[in-house]
Amino acid sequence: MAQRSDGANDGEVRGIELSRDALPTRALLALAGGLARYHRHRVLHLSRLADAFAAGRRVVLVGNHALDIVDPLLLLAHVFRELGRAPHFVAHTAWLELPLLRDLADYAQVIASRRPEETLEALRRSGFLMLFPGGNREAVLRHYDESPYQLDWAGRRGFLRLALEADAELIFAAAVGNDEAYYQSKLPTPQALLRVAASERDAARYRGARLGFGLLGPHLLPGLVPLPVRLTHVLSEPLDLGDRERALADPEAFDALHARVWLSCQRFLDHAVAERESDPLDRLVRGGQQRLRSLGL
Repeated sequence: MAQRSDGANDGEVRGIELSRDALPTRALLALAGGLARYHRHRVLHLSRLADAFAAGRRVVLVGNHALDIVDPLLLLAHVFRELGRAPHFVAHTAWLELPLLRDLADYAQVIASRRPEETLEALRRSGFLMLFPGGNREAVLRHYDESPYQLDWAGRRGFLRLALEADAELIFAAAVGNDEAYYQSKLPTPQALLRVAASERDAARYRGARLGFGLLGPHLLPGLVPLPVRLTHVLSEPLDLGDRERALADPEAFDALHARVWLSCQRFLDHAVAERESDPLDRLVRGGQQRLRSLGL
């Protein structure tokens, strides 16, 4: 069993403060509602997150990543509607520099990646955090046809350290369908487009990233008419982090725990994908993508 403190925060796990009546909240929920119907979205085992909140436990919610904001928006909107809580979200710095997205990020108290001290303080204060350990490496550079639904968490240890240092539960949200929400072609993404969405350094790092296509053409902007696949989120039980104090004090124990958590999440994701429930439209879209891949497009 995991060794932990008394299991409670100083007060209720609140998440960030969002007013349901504020215009940005209503706009985001309306957008998410439309996308949820479009993607026939559902969330399985939400009670696992609710139980952690009811026990007063801080929560770090992690997931598999694909290049868009649709699937996290749908999950977080569902959690907010059903449980009344919204997390601090950790996002790539580039998203926080784009017009409109920057304003929404400020409103939602999104934290720029690579700010571990700020992120830890926010988690300790509000008790709820979500991030994608694989980051853009998993979302942008992964070849979805060769490595479908593969977690690229090598060297990505910050999420685990956050959970240990804040004495938080670590819950994995498997997103099924997000790999097919846009068709990832064999075409390289133009460098000019990469420079718009990333710094010069990151644009060079992501050279060779493949260009995606949605329902109306190239995937140039987040949330721009994805393909109508079915999206499902499956939440895990809180992961067993074992002896937390030892993992923080002993680098070898920490590395072993990271490897075990990574493997556990990958197996959970594999099972969720294997057990997915499709509908005729979903099968049609995925079948079309397989045909395009067989043609080398």
